[in-house]
Amino acid sequence: MDKTKQQEREKSSLVKKHWVRLTRACNNKCIFCLDKEPQNGSVLTMKQIKKDFSDGLKKGCQQVILSGGEATIHPSFLEIVALAKKMGYKKIQVITNGRMFSYKKFLEAAVDAGVNEITFSLHGHNSALHDLQTGIAGSFNQATKGLVNALKNPRLIVNIDIVINKNNYKQLANVMKFYIELGVGEFDLLQIIPFGRAWDNRKNIFYNIEQAMPYLKKAFVLSKKENLFIWTNRFPAQYLEKFEWLIQNPKKIIDEVRGRQKLFSDYLKTGKMLECYPKRCHLCFLESFCRDLTVFRKKKQLQSKNSPRCFVDQGKKTAEILNYDKNVNINVFADFYIKYRYFVKSKRCFACRENKHCQGAHINIIRQKGFKILKPIK
Repeated sequence: MDKTKQQEREKSSLVKKHWVRLTRACNNKCIFCLDKEPQNGSVLTMKQIKKDFSDGLKKGCQQVILSGGEATIHPSFLEIVALAKKMGYKKIQVITNGRMFSYKKFLEAAVDAGVNEITFSLHGHNSALHDLQTGIAGSFNQATKGLVNALKNPRLIVNIDIVINKNNYKQLANVMKFYIELGVGEFDLLQIIPFGRAWDNRKNIFYNIEQAMPYLKKAFVLSKKENLFIWTNRFPAQYLEKFEWLIQNPKKIIDEVRGRQKLFSDYLKTGKMLECYPKRCHLCFLESFCRDLTVFRKKKQLQSKNSPRCFVDQGKKTAEILNYDKNVNINVFADFYIKYRYFVKSKRCFACRENKHCQGAHINIIRQKGFKILKPIK
């Protein structure tokens, strides 16, 4: 894939978006669902949705993402889409399991109402694999029919989310090839994280990334195809050596923080630790972030990291410091972490004599220049 096209696509993906959860209900029972806790079978009222849309527009968002639960099972889904368009949103995206779009008239009505982009959550390339993960027999046939309907509509941008887990990592490349043959040109590969049903089903969900790499690389190499866009989401950067263009933009951490805003804010203010810490940390994308947060809360200060000694042209840099005071909120902390603390190492670095004292290099340097710039000292 052309690097310039990838950069342009990434820039567009970082446009300020407003997420609106239309439902706390779903017609699937995915074994790794992260939204188990908030799902109580309810849906937002039109009054609540209108206010939420208004809040997003006040923040300067021109794109709205409709999600759930399952957004399309809201009884007023088409009216909601039309409302978003009427209120001024330029782009309306839907995150969906795709089953409702198997009804062609429903899909066409959604597009007529204003839907521009549909992201289908599909985790297998046959009924046995996909339905095992969704917990609903027949969901694969419905979802793929919905996908085909969407791909035939020239007014739509269509892409796929795949949650990588113990059940499908060996087949990931084949899953992607199946959908590429159908006409899909964009994938988001989501690494499993320890929340919701994923934590409940952890023995059947989590896998050893080191052992899985031969299979995952067969999927990653597809990113070299012309006009095929592949993103990774929450995937540990150190396993993407030689595929550095797939490393997730660090700004995406803001989305992770936003999803658990209250929990993080409560800890920063009161010291009430997240219930997942520390027993789930080794399985979580935010392990380093939360570790820094606990240090910051305890010591009331956090300093920027130093570049590795193996860099030749680093020069002397002034240390940046974030001090704890009443004006510091979780968003300020996240911004500091992304700019000055989000460092990663190559797997090769563990053989370096400086390993115990070195913190690696900033994620953006690695994304730009690759892990090859790190030269382990023997």
